[in-house]
Amino acid sequence: MFHLTIDAPGSAASATNMLLEELVRGARVDARHAPTPLPDGAKSGTGMAIAELVVNGALPAAVAAAVASVITAFVQRGSARKVTIKVGQDSITVQGGTKADQKALVQAFLEKHGPTDA
Repeated sequence: MFHLTIDAPGSAASATNMLLEELVRGARVDARHAPTPLPDGAKSGTGMAIAELVVNGALPAAVAAAVASVITAFVQRGSARKVTIKVGQDSITVQGGTKADQKALVQAFLEKHGPTDA
């Protein structure tokens, strides 16, 4: 299971819903809102806000590539957005950098934590 933490300006709820829809429709993964409360220190209202999604199941290489593309495009469309992907104790944060670099890093992280056969 992959936990995605979305840090976005304004309303994290709308950004989270947008990413959720893109993951389900574009990457065709089982993603949903995380049932956990916001972490300590998370801001609500104006300014930066944090929300969380869960991607269930294994991500074969082809699916990892699709998820990486969706997350990278999502971050690129909002200059202040960042997405942290966490599996167990390992995590990676997607923010800044080139689209190609972001996609390569996210895809490698997802493949490392899931099966690599398609």
